[in-house]
Order: sequence, then C-alpha cells, then structure tokens
Amino acid sequence: MAFKPKGKSHQPPTWGFGLPPLNNMKKSLGRKRKCVKWSAGLGVVFFVVFIILHGFPGSKRNPETSIVPAHGYYVNEVPASSQLIFPTVEHTPILKDMGIRSLFILRMEVDGSKRYVYKPNDVPLPDEEKKKIMSQETLAKRAFLDHGKLVYRRENELKTVIVSLIDFENEDLDSIIAVVQNRVDYAQKHNYGVYIRWIQEFIPILAEQDLSRSGEFCKLLVMRAAMHAFPNAENFLFVDNKSLIMNLKLSVERDILNPSTLDLTLKRDVSVSTNSPIKTYTNLDLKSVKLIIPQNNRGELDISSFLVKNSVQSKAFLEYVSDPLIRDFDGISISEAISHVLQWHPELLSRTAIVISKLMSSEYDAETLLDENQNSFHYSKGDFVAHFKDCAVKGTCNADITNLYNKLQHNPSS
Repeated sequence: MAFKPKGKSHQPPTWGFGLPPLNNMKKSLGRKRKCVKWSAGLGVVFFVVFIILHGFPGSKRNPETSIVPAHGYYVNEVPASSQLIFPTVEHTPILKDMGIRSLFILRMEVDGSKRYVYKPNDVPLPDEEKKKIMSQETLAKRAFLDHGKLVYRRENELKTVIVSLIDFENEDLDSIIAVVQNRVDYAQKHNYGVYIRWIQEFIPILAEQDLSRSGEFCKLLVMRAAMHAFPNAENFLFVDNKSLIMNLKLSVERDILNPSTLDLTLKRDVSVSTNSPIKTYTNLDLKSVKLIIPQNNRGELDISSFLVKNSVQSKAFLEYVSDPLIRDFDGISISEAISHVLQWHPELLSRTAIVISKLMSSEYDAETLLDENQNSFHYSKGDFVAHFKDCAVKGTCNADITNLYNKLQHNPSS
C-alpha cells in the first residue's frame, strides 16, 4: 500500500534528476514551442516594420518612399509670416500675357488628350534666390507656383479667415486690387486672417480643365486649402470675387454666428433645393451647426458666400463634394452637387443652417436701392455682402466691382 501524506494531494513520482513525468514533459515542451513561435512571429513583424520605416542598415533611404506628414496639395510648405495671405496682384498683367501654358506642365495622356499638371514635390524658391531673379516673367511664375505652399500655423486667437479667389485672365487689375483690399480692410478691423488664391492655381486638379465650366468647384477646393493653411482658426468665410463686403462693422462671431441671428434668418421646413422632397429640419440645433449656406429666392443654394466651422463635418463635406465622382459628374452645377450631398446625408444636413441670402450674400441691383419695400434677397443699406450675380453674363463685373468699391471708400455707410 503506497504511503499518502495526510492533507496533501497525491503527487506523481519523479523519474531521476528531479524531472517531471513524461506526460508533463510533453505539455511543458509544447508550451515552450508555442512561446518560441510567438517570439519568432513578433520578431519578424518588428523587423518588417523597422525596414519600412528606416530601410536596411547601411542603405540610403529613398525620399520618394518616405512617410511624410499630412500636407496640402504641395509636400513642401512655407511658413507664412503674416495672417494675411494673398498673391502679388501686381503680377496680374504679366500672368495674363504669359498664359496658363507657361505656368504648368502640359502632359500628353495615353488617349491622346492633353492635361495641365503640377508637381506636388515642387521645392519653393528661397527669398534670397528670388531677389537675384531679373526677369519679371520668371519672378511672376515662381511667385504663382509658390503661393499655394504658404501655411499659417501659429497658435493665436485667430477666430475667422476670409477666403476668396481672384482671376488674372478675366479680371482687371483695378477690380482685383479692390477685392483684395476689401478683404484685407475687413480682416484687419476684426483681427481676422485672409486667404486668397489665383483660381488658375487649381486648374491641374480639375478633371475638366475649363474654368468656364468647372470653375465654381474651385470655391470648395480653396476652402479646404484654407482649412489646411490655417489649422488653428475657428471659422472660414468664403466671399466670391464678384462680391464686396459692404458693412465692415459686422463681426462674423457676433453678427453672423449669433444664435439669435441664425434663428431669425434660418429657413425651416423648406426644400433643400428647388422641388426637392427633402426639407430642412424644423427644430435644428443651432449649437451643432457647422455649415451656413444661403438660399436665394429661387430655392437654389447660393455659394457666392458661405461659412464653415473648423470641424470634421466641414472637412468631410468639402472633400465629399470636391471628389471627382461628384464635381466631375456631367452637367452638374455646384448648387446641385451640394444639395445632392445634403439630401443623401442627414448627418451633414443636421449640421447645416440654410439661411436667407440677405444674411451673407445680397444681390446688388442699383435699381432696387431706392425701393422702400426691399425684398429678402436684394441688397439694401447695412447688408453684410453685396453680390453682382449676373455681371458675368452682362460683362460688367470689373466695372461693377470697381465702381462700388470706390463708392464704399468715399461713403463707408453705403
């Protein structure tokens, strides 16, 4: 009879040198093999990750395959010294004479078509080198190509950035100066930022490289670029180049984003676009609003002026509508593209305030200025922005902008 110690469970005997029985040895060896396999697997994973990030020891790292931080259209960016970013407007006649063909690379595609392309890795020219350039054409081209690389990353109390586009092909120097100076005057009065780009800078990004057809979508592209260039700003207000900010006293935060103002100008339970079955929310939470878009008297979304807050919803909205599948759809307008997105994405619609056009973009008509019975969309004294809606069709944009700007300078209360 085997001896069994009291109070202890039976322990199997060992087989010389203190080794456990054979079955226990097999279990122990199995566990060790699993540990070795896991260790080897982790080692392989670590080695692969190391090679991806750092390359083989002793080998030169290829900058083309290096992981780079998030950037805009250009990899190489230039820190801006001022929160007022706008092109050198004096280059307008030079750039017009040079033409787009001289500014970008014209590439032959496989199907025989030709496209303008830009170089994302283009290296900006240092200021010291620019001073050595004697040719005005070369200097204008270099300034044009480097302008989109400017970014303002300072962490300060910058609330709002005013965003605009200017066009050296179809606008006179006088009207361009008026538009730029108008934005700068307003921004300096409220300590805002300014982000103005040549519309021609975005031609290589468009599938249909014809600004007369696809130029409207550049408004979305420049707004997304502005959000990248000013990552610490809170609000971004786009103002069309056929518009002027008339009431410089009005503040974006105090007079546009004020909940009481939005409540009075909000269009509730109306079709998102003309004849759309999808309507705006009756009880919109104004605290959750990230986009503000005017709607004209015809039920169309008016993108001559619109505002987005620095939020993930705003970035998603801009990138979604700017996607080639949306903006390059045959025959679709920017108003139709935006209304389509809002109708199919209730999450974005629930963050969008569709307001009367007078809040941000009143149609300017000199004949209605003397009309005491002003309607809800024509400009009247005290309105924030005046927009020359049909001036392109009439061919009067340059004269209209210049004349109204001069009038505003002589009589700021107009």
